[in-house]
Amino acid sequence: MPKFVPRQRKHKVRRRLEQNGGDVGVPAGNDSNAAQILPSTFTEKEKKRQDMKNALRAQQPKISSKKQKRLDKYIDKKLRKEENLELIKKLANSKVNTSLLRSSRSLGGKPAKREVLSQALKESEAGVNVEKNREMLFEDRNNENDDSEDSGDAEATPTQVSAFEAPAKPAFGSGLKRPLETDVDGNRVIKKRRRLKKVKPPSTIATTDLSWEGFSSENEPDGSSHSLPSSTASIGTQTDSEDETSEDSDVLLRTSDSVDYTDESENDDYDPEERKERSSVFKAWATSQVNEALGFKPTADTHTMLQNGPPAEQSTRTLRALEQDPLPPELEVTSSAPERKAFSVTVERPLNVQEARLGLPVVGEEQKIMEAIYNNPTVVIWGATGSGKTTQVPQFLFEAGFGSPDSPNPGMIGVTQPRRVAAVSMAKRVGDELGGKGEKVSYQIRFDSSVSSKTAIKFMTDGILIREIANDFALLKYSVIIIDEAHERSANTDILIGMVSRIVDLRATMSKGDKKIKPLKLVIMSATLRITDFLENPNLFRNGTPPLVQTEGRQYFVTTHFARRTQRDYLEEAFEKVCKGHKKLPPGGMLVFLTGQNEIIALAKRLDEALANSQGAQSKGHKVRFLASEAPLETEDLELGDAPPGFDDFQDDEESDGDPFDTEDDQDFEVEDSTPASSMVHILPLYSQLQTKDQLRVFEPPPENARMIVLATNVAETSLTIPGIRYVFDCGRAKEKKFDRMTGVQSFDIGWISKASASQRAGRAGRTGPGHCYRLYSSAVYERDFKEHAEPEILRMPVEGVVLQLKSMDLQHVVNFPFPTPPDRQSLAKAEKLLTYLGAVSREDKITPVGRELSNYPLSPRFSKMLTIGHQHGCMPHTIALVASLASLDLFIPEMQLGLSVHVPPEIYTNEDRLADDARTQRKSQYNHAHHLLSRHSPTSDALKGLTALCAYAYAPSREVFCKDMFLSPKALSEATNLCTQLMSIVRNNNPTLLAPSVSLKLPSPSKTQIAALQQFTAAAFIDQIAILASASLSPPDLPRKPTRAIDVPYLPLFPINTKRKADTIIIDIAVFIHPSSVLAHLATKDLPTYIIYSHLQRGTPATIEGAKKPRTRMHALTAVTAKQIAGLAKGTPLIMYGKPIGKIEEGHGKTRTCWVIPSLVGEKGSIGWPLPAQKVVQKKDGKGEWIVEKVIG
Repeated sequence: MPKFVPRQRKHKVRRRLEQNGGDVGVPAGNDSNAAQILPSTFTEKEKKRQDMKNALRAQQPKISSKKQKRLDKYIDKKLRKEENLELIKKLANSKVNTSLLRSSRSLGGKPAKREVLSQALKESEAGVNVEKNREMLFEDRNNENDDSEDSGDAEATPTQVSAFEAPAKPAFGSGLKRPLETDVDGNRVIKKRRRLKKVKPPSTIATTDLSWEGFSSENEPDGSSHSLPSSTASIGTQTDSEDETSEDSDVLLRTSDSVDYTDESENDDYDPEERKERSSVFKAWATSQVNEALGFKPTADTHTMLQNGPPAEQSTRTLRALEQDPLPPELEVTSSAPERKAFSVTVERPLNVQEARLGLPVVGEEQKIMEAIYNNPTVVIWGATGSGKTTQVPQFLFEAGFGSPDSPNPGMIGVTQPRRVAAVSMAKRVGDELGGKGEKVSYQIRFDSSVSSKTAIKFMTDGILIREIANDFALLKYSVIIIDEAHERSANTDILIGMVSRIVDLRATMSKGDKKIKPLKLVIMSATLRITDFLENPNLFRNGTPPLVQTEGRQYFVTTHFARRTQRDYLEEAFEKVCKGHKKLPPGGMLVFLTGQNEIIALAKRLDEALANSQGAQSKGHKVRFLASEAPLETEDLELGDAPPGFDDFQDDEESDGDPFDTEDDQDFEVEDSTPASSMVHILPLYSQLQTKDQLRVFEPPPENARMIVLATNVAETSLTIPGIRYVFDCGRAKEKKFDRMTGVQSFDIGWISKASASQRAGRAGRTGPGHCYRLYSSAVYERDFKEHAEPEILRMPVEGVVLQLKSMDLQHVVNFPFPTPPDRQSLAKAEKLLTYLGAVSREDKITPVGRELSNYPLSPRFSKMLTIGHQHGCMPHTIALVASLASLDLFIPEMQLGLSVHVPPEIYTNEDRLADDARTQRKSQYNHAHHLLSRHSPTSDALKGLTALCAYAYAPSREVFCKDMFLSPKALSEATNLCTQLMSIVRNNNPTLLAPSVSLKLPSPSKTQIAALQQFTAAAFIDQIAILASASLSPPDLPRKPTRAIDVPYLPLFPINTKRKADTIIIDIAVFIHPSSVLAHLATKDLPTYIIYSHLQRGTPATIEGAKKPRTRMHALTAVTAKQIAGLAKGTPLIMYGKPIGKIEEGHGKTRTCWVIPSLVGEKGSIGWPLPAQKVVQKKDGKGEWIVEKVIG
């Protein structure tokens, strides 16, 4: 039997479909078992989407898949907007008025009368509770026929009889009273009063209350209005001003605006004195009659009270002490004698200079700064770029009397700058601003000084002040020291802050004993808020944290533009950006930040060829020659190094292909300024080694209709305000001093700057007006690779150099020196030991004459030692070249980079493999032959090998071909050549007799005597880094097998690399081995020297992650030495120890004797030394009864 199926009612189905708008042939009912029931609007939406898509596709039939996706997204977005619009329309129709709703926060509380009236008014407007709110909002009045406003005023006056008990009998004047008002039923009408807002009298009004003397009708000719006494009238006037519409107020609280006012034009001939006298008589009589009728007795006369003053008990009242807010820290008086003599210096400035000074933010803080300096021995001033602290704070001090002979602070004002160009330019600027007192400002830098007897403000570099501290530790010539740009954290700045902080305490103690000596003030100025190392260092300021005075920063807004992608060749990027900016940007100077002198010269040449350069006249300036012996060397005197190996400028920032100047980059040069751009350019360089007169050219105005373009290093980052600079181009890189602690080599490498430095560079564009900063790197690189602040230089340089500098100032215990950021104490102690090994410091921890000579060179003390003793046997030019080669890394290309290692043949050895092996063998033969030629002077000295390569490079006609044939690094040799030139200039300035002016880089071949001397110079500088052949030591270690190669022969260093020796210690843990790149690696094992001087040790990495074989420690050998040479080089150092006399002792005169002894080279105390050949010496008995070696005679 078939399944029952109910019959369909087709007419019902058809009617339902017609009503729903569907097709007749399709059932209209929805399937209840369907997975998804779509609304009817979904079909309409899809139909609308298809129609819109067809319409748009008809305009462009053929489109790509990418455009098809964009089209679909556009249609979806369009439909979504239409839906939102319809939804908003529906919501607008169903909007409900919420004005009558109350907040739930106010539920449960009693509403104020104002809120009740406001709610009633809203309900009445909405038609809700109209009758209920009528009584509250409206008041019925009985409008009688009144003839004037005066009668209305009288009606509005409520009855006040209840306040005073009036007598029953009729009183005088009672006929003038108005009868009570009644309603239609005859009931009494009592007017409702409004409570008026109480007005608090000002605090300046006298607190004496005037008495009420009753009613008065003065100045009422019509007799229909009344007035109050003066005190009441004043209160009433205030009340009327608050609520002028209240006509039903109490008459005691109301006054008429017409009281005591008359029209002067109508009473020109009326005598005011006569009128006042008559009105006063009538007023007194009327007032007394009214008061008597009401039974009111007035208080004492107001006039009498004002004459007699307040009661006696008020005069004995003790007043509370005046409250004062606490003073800020910079204004608190901390000195024991805050009284000071008032003294000032009048300075007349031109009007334009005065207006410019008033525009600087720091000028507004002059009183705060000076009070802080007066009240505290040390003050820290923070002012961002453009605040004017560098030029204005010295002027504040000068105007306050500092530097004047007759003032309480007669000493000079010393201002230190980290760079020479800043010291010279700031001195010139401050001198110009002081007008007629400009002769009081001077500067002193290396080889140049303008200091005279009239100097009151002295600008100088950090090194100059350090040298003065060495000669005069108390700095008695100065009354205040300003250390500017402390945020740069240079080594000299940190040393100065630590030294002067102690000198401040010393001068304070000296001033108590001698009144002629005045205390010294210290002012530290910084452009960033990274000053926690100063403020939170208890070792730096023992008397407490110095106050911090903050000033406003940049005056004008600077717009920053990041590059879309960071290009590797930033010099090319800078060239294209500057050219495009010159063509499109409005007039204004450009400042381009680069990394070094070579880049500045190269970019200037390209810009000169691409743009129309103007030939501006060079400024002429005088130069005072300064003795080289009195001019300390500074960091700016030496510049070496380049980008370190592996330095990545952009590190896959973004796609580097394509045009760097696309449309979006062009938008950066769209500045809202209709002024046409300049047609010519005025290109000026600015770097530290430029002559002073050429550096000052950037402050001169450019030629007419020419744009000034300054190409500068980071010397223009701080302190300088170059006029007219509006655009800054920042490459984001800088050369900074770095020190490899493993190799001991110090170099200037190119790296990313910090975010603080980037902000300082951008601020150069906002000093004189709104500017723009174009950064040649992307924002991603800025956020990822830029540190917040640069690491202090004292942590990036050899510690022994810092210790030597402090020792040169006769500081005995360097470990206790108050560094703002102290180095590791162990490193300081190790550096002191090294200086004793080099003979720079004696056993008593005092600097020696040799140490003072070492401090004259801005190099590592080891290289300075070589230059100090390198003049012997006429070896000074070769010694300079030797130091330059040792200070430069990677002169020789490693064999691994050339692919000369042994090739593992495949299973099938083809002809191509044979040819490749032959070429590799030939290439390796050429490599070995080249190194053999460079080692011709000494087969056991890698130091002389580098010297030979550098000298041959100077003679090469084609240096590129020479480097290719000899497997040398052209970049490293170029840097070594530049360093050699700089070192020659330094040696000539310090000791002109040691190096002739005619000496150049093309040096003659050294003689045998000079070769031996150069090897000893090298050994003397690295005397503590020496290793002995393991088989020649007193206790040779056991070897598993006899080595067959030189690189497998073990050596033992003087200072063990593993101090924790155990019974199972193997030879790899205690021994070092020759590096395969050394010339000693090609010697036979039997020909290896007994003693080797090395530059540094290096340990390799395991071949695998879990490699069982330990890597060996390799030494980079410098030269081989003999035992006799070691005894002579280590003489006078703690490394040498002499044993007891052997053989016959010859007694001398007094406490001397001549004998033979066996010296030993000893590393750490308590260790067994290496015996050296016996020497004949002269010994002398010291005060303790011990024999010490006076001299070696054989």
